[in-house]
Amino acid sequence: MTNTLSSHPHISFERNWRLDDNILFMLGQCESIIRIISAAPLEPENRKKLLQVSMRKGAQATTAIEGNTLSEEEILKIDEGGNLPPSKEYLQKEVQNVISALNKILSEVVIDGKDHLITPDLIKSFHSYVGKDLGEHFKAVPGQFRTAGHDVIVGSYKPPLGKDVVSLVVQLCGWLKETFHYEDGQQNFVDQVLQAIVTHVYIAWIHPFDDGNGRTARLIEFYLLLRAGLPNIASHILSNHYNNTREEYYRQLEQAGKEKNLSRFIAYAVLGFRDGLNEVLDVVQKDVLKTAWHNYIYEVLDSKKAAGKTKTIVKRRRNIALNFPTDSFEKIESLLNNNPAFIRAYANYSPMTLKRDLLELEKLELIVKQGESYKANIEILKQNMPLKKIKNNAI
Repeated sequence: MTNTLSSHPHISFERNWRLDDNILFMLGQCESIIRIISAAPLEPENRKKLLQVSMRKGAQATTAIEGNTLSEEEILKIDEGGNLPPSKEYLQKEVQNVISALNKILSEVVIDGKDHLITPDLIKSFHSYVGKDLGEHFKAVPGQFRTAGHDVIVGSYKPPLGKDVVSLVVQLCGWLKETFHYEDGQQNFVDQVLQAIVTHVYIAWIHPFDDGNGRTARLIEFYLLLRAGLPNIASHILSNHYNNTREEYYRQLEQAGKEKNLSRFIAYAVLGFRDGLNEVLDVVQKDVLKTAWHNYIYEVLDSKKAAGKTKTIVKRRRNIALNFPTDSFEKIESLLNNNPAFIRAYANYSPMTLKRDLLELEKLELIVKQGESYKANIEILKQNMPLKKIKNNAI
């Protein structure tokens, strides 16, 4: 092997980073948010939907950053079993490969409880997922490292020669084992996240394949974060962050190489990780609140507060209470014209019946009135919501 340390001094296999107080604080926030998300009592169907969204977002982000131009709507169509026009067939296959890989990794880690050290074979297997059946649209042999004569240039960056790749990957895997001690069972959360980010960067630097390096690096990062306990519904976060800040992503990678130091890239990644987790927490909180609100409506309308009413009346009032907007006031005329639940409920009843129902729901504090508009009184539950967004300056 050539003297890679002299030609690529950033590939040093050393802990060339420093975690300042701000990074450690954000990592502490990340761990806290993950615990809250993991403990949130989501209904199985809602959790399934959130997971599907996460998988689609992750697939879109990790392929878009490499130039795939498919929209969210097109990826949704693919994920639901549809097909795009022949001109977009290879773009569809790229996304399908990543979705399949994400689901396969998810199944192994979360459902089957399998875990592995990072090895050359594992890296090659992830690459084979990425390049499967892409033919001439994938300029590499899926699952095979670059070899002598397969030298590449990525923008202004010239990765190590092909003849040095295998040796460098072997060194990387040995260094990760010695540095992060996963097999000892003593890894803390900080080291788990660091290993995911650092491994991603080193794969990008070594560039072990002729094509598909970025997607492979992000799959490995995804795998390591899942192994660390990242909730599956938050699995898209870092890929989203890199894609949404694409220019900064490449700038940070380049800068880390020039400085031979990963501190800034880690800070950049952790900031996006923390902010992305907060976004998922917001979604989870809204879902938990919605479920609690629906349960509260059932409880109130089936309680003694609503005694003396027929089952038909209670059911009608419950159905419309469940369908009032929770985040804005809306006029009754609009609800009666546009909301299917209201249209069905009052198709055969007089305006007086509607008026009585509204007065009763106000009396039970299930709705509130502003002028001629109404909204759900969900604030009655928000006062004591245990889930709070973790802000920048406090856990």
